Amino acid sequence: MGRAGGPLAAAAAALRGAAMAVSGAAVVGMMVLVTFEVLLRTFANRSTLVADEMAGYLLVAMTFLGLAPSLRGGAFIRIDTYRDRLRGGARRALDVALVAVALAYAITVDWYLWDLLAGTWRLGTTSIQVSRTPLWIPQAVMAVGGLLLILELVVEMVLVITADEALPAGESTVA
Repeated sequence: MGRAGGPLAAAAAALRGAAMAVSGAAVVGMMVLVTFEVLLRTFANRSTLVADEMAGYLLVAMTFLGLAPSLRGGAFIRIDTYRDRLRGGARRALDVALVAVALAYAITVDWYLWDLLAGTWRLGTTSIQVSRTPLWIPQAVMAVGGLLLILELVVEMVLVITADEALPAGESTVA
């Protein structure tokens, strides 16, 4: 696959771009919704009755669909205290181990997100708010966001394993 990551990396990049666009739209949607709610309450003494709920769902979309772009953009917190002291094969081994742990964790969490989604779908669970939003909708966004993170971590693992040499101190394949 080489350093570029090949077709898997290209597919992940396309999905990551779409996720980033939806995540950004969710931020704009929250801003519009909250602004409208504030103006409606201030000038008409009325409420949408659903602004807080919908803003919460948009926050979920922003967060979970922003996971893969955040990983690729190097926005996750990373402490390189020990990694910076390693060179060559030792650094690559640490990178492989760290990505493997992250991948195992992401797979476990996403497994439970999909299980939660299936149960919610089967039971037809809705929110307790006036909107009665089917809860499978925000849960599906969470599960898809988790799946995109897993894909991004798989690409990361391929890049770490196929790199010609371990990256220098302070650098990451996700930068």
